[in-house]
Amino acid sequence: METNVVNKFLLISIDCWRYDALSRTNPLFNTPKFDLLTQDFSLAEKFFVSAPATRPSHTSYFTGLYPFEHGVYGQTYLKMFEGIPNLFQIFSDAGYHITGRSERPEVFRFLDFEPFITSIDPNAQAQHLGSLEDLIQHLKQPSNIPQFCFLHFWYTHGGYGMSGIPGAPSLKWLVDNDRLDEALRIYYAAATHILEFKLVEILKQLKLPEWAVFIFGDHGEGICEELIDHGSTLNQNVLHVPLLAHIPGVSNLEFPTPPISAIDLFPTIMNLAGIDVDYHGYGQDLLSPSEIDKDRLVLSELDSLYGIGFLSRDNLEMPHRRVTSRTTVDNVEINRYSEGVRLWSLTDGEYLYREDEETGEFVYRHVLSGEDLTCEEPDRFRDAYDTLLVNSNYQHLQAQESTTEETKILEGKLRNLGYIE
Repeated sequence: METNVVNKFLLISIDCWRYDALSRTNPLFNTPKFDLLTQDFSLAEKFFVSAPATRPSHTSYFTGLYPFEHGVYGQTYLKMFEGIPNLFQIFSDAGYHITGRSERPEVFRFLDFEPFITSIDPNAQAQHLGSLEDLIQHLKQPSNIPQFCFLHFWYTHGGYGMSGIPGAPSLKWLVDNDRLDEALRIYYAAATHILEFKLVEILKQLKLPEWAVFIFGDHGEGICEELIDHGSTLNQNVLHVPLLAHIPGVSNLEFPTPPISAIDLFPTIMNLAGIDVDYHGYGQDLLSPSEIDKDRLVLSELDSLYGIGFLSRDNLEMPHRRVTSRTTVDNVEINRYSEGVRLWSLTDGEYLYREDEETGEFVYRHVLSGEDLTCEEPDRFRDAYDTLLVNSNYQHLQAQESTTEETKILEGKLRNLGYIE
């Protein structure tokens, strides 16, 4: 697809944004202002994130790499592999005006792009109570000023605005007591708050014909019997998220029939900006859908060997100089999580295959219905996963700081495939 070079980019990440938290996929969703503003945006129906957690998922968005390639295998891994370009640095080096704002900027601590991201409202202690005025002033640059902007909204994260309400039930209690619809209504209300009030006020301030805009979830949210939140397993409600895209001069962006991944935004944005980068990842340019393999499978990964949650006091107060590698502080390995797992999943957009890397146990299910099915050919997915690992052009980065366990896993796969003896 031929497109003009774009010089204004806005990426909006909604934390825990499920595929059904949108009027186009859920007719009960009530967001008339947002729907009107985004009526010319294209919706990707088979869009999947690379990880079920904020840190590894965003790192994939900004680098075009899967977690096993960029090094942030899970939420509690502290750093990326060294030497990987990211969108913030690339656009900064190209002279763009950079705006990075988050309702929870500290979740990006120690990652290469952390210095580019600050609070939505620098003057507010509680970001959900803050103003959008300062942010909007930074977004409203003259037409000739190239811009790269990233916004991250956390209000849809666990809690969903219920904190402080006397007697408010937890979503887990509601689901456990067969009140799933009520749990979903609470979650949907938080998503509506972001779409219909925050994003509307931001988008209507912009000259949208000048902007390439991508609105996406960093991951979804379970709210089902298998899990309530998102970080403990690879569930279809967590991995399948909305992507809304608006590209100047493209009236109807036709997404490919095969599934697309969060890693595809990196090469797509680089193409739109006309910036040449040394990129050799698995991400595909969404402006060239015909070049995407019709049999494509996209990968998601979960690694909780060091825990699930990052936002501990230690991580938030620890000086950067003490982080000596992806998994060490002061050269001492961080604590392991006794219930930690390594899972991977592949999907063709309609069905999802998930496997525990240690036990080999697997699940095969329909993405939209969540129905578990019989998988006749698990080796098809295992071979595809091994091929992704072995053929990655970033495999050499794993030698930087791999733990003994990670090295053994990789060596075992290479040996099984005959690459080493």
